[in-house]
Amino acid sequence: MKYITSVGKQQYTIDINKENEIVLDGEIVNADMQQMPGTLMYSIIIDGKSHDVRLSEGEGVYVVQVGGKIYEVVVEDERTRRLAGLKGNVALTGEAILKAPMPGVVVEVPVTVGQEVAQGDIVLVLESMKMQNEFKAPRAGTVHMVYVAAGDKVEQNDTMITIS
Repeated sequence: MKYITSVGKQQYTIDINKENEIVLDGEIVNADMQQMPGTLMYSIIIDGKSHDVRLSEGEGVYVVQVGGKIYEVVVEDERTRRLAGLKGNVALTGEAILKAPMPGVVVEVPVTVGQEVAQGDIVLVLESMKMQNEFKAPRAGTVHMVYVAAGDKVEQNDTMITIS
């Protein structure tokens, strides 16, 4: 799974798909992490070098202590980030276009062309990565076009519904 991690103003992309290996900003790193039983301490071996890390979860951040230094780390998985990006790109006037933030299968489209919707009404349910995601009308308006139906497969950035 791919994660976007922010430490201060610095951002890193971390991809974890294999045991004992991570991809950090495109570079393969051999890493093994084990939690010390009954503690918040971890032992991390990166490219053969051992590091002791204390990890605790704060409000929306992880507090990481390594070698006497403390870092606040924000971690988002790729799916969450795409969904957040979708919510942030909505026009208040003109046509609102709902695009698939990731590949998936349309589970339900409870609206029809010409139907009036209020902001927050569920207009589509998409299953992706074994989770169902509800898409809500970003503003009040009229459903202008429905490009998908239940059972359709969509790819990332496919237009699913427009509201005018």
